[in-house]
Amino acid sequence: MKNIKLFFWVIFIQVFILNNIQLSGYINPYYYIVFILFFSSKYSKSTTLLSSFLIGFIIDIFCNSYGAHAFASVLIAYLKILWVNKLNYGKESEELFEIKYLSMNRFIIICVYFITIHHFTLFFLESFSFNELFSVLQTTLMSTIFTLILLIIHKTLSVSKI
Repeated sequence: MKNIKLFFWVIFIQVFILNNIQLSGYINPYYYIVFILFFSSKYSKSTTLLSSFLIGFIIDIFCNSYGAHAFASVLIAYLKILWVNKLNYGKESEELFEIKYLSMNRFIIICVYFITIHHFTLFFLESFSFNELFSVLQTTLMSTIFTLILLIIHKTLSVSKI
């Protein structure tokens, strides 16, 4: 039930608020990836990938981005599955490796990794040109910082509710 609420919450915030914020064309906040990062690893891999595709696809519809969000979302969901499986090898509790339960320092490090991969993939697919690589890197850096701030706020507020 929490995942369903989060799903609709992040779509609402992304579509009606954050899609209307673009500072100088270099900051494009993509808060919706919090759904992918906070999606519980207790669900099957196919459910995780399908949910990530679905949220990316819905964002694609509202952004007219022709599948770039869906691709980037599935990519980080797959990398998150690999990360959890690597850490969970031989352990009995998967909840120990949920991103939402990490300390703030580890949370920031892991989120920077996933956000950067997501944003670089997304912006590169949107530009689809090596001539625009510097612009893609600049947009990735600025948007990663802004998105990380949003995720830190989300983690702080969600932890205070528990």
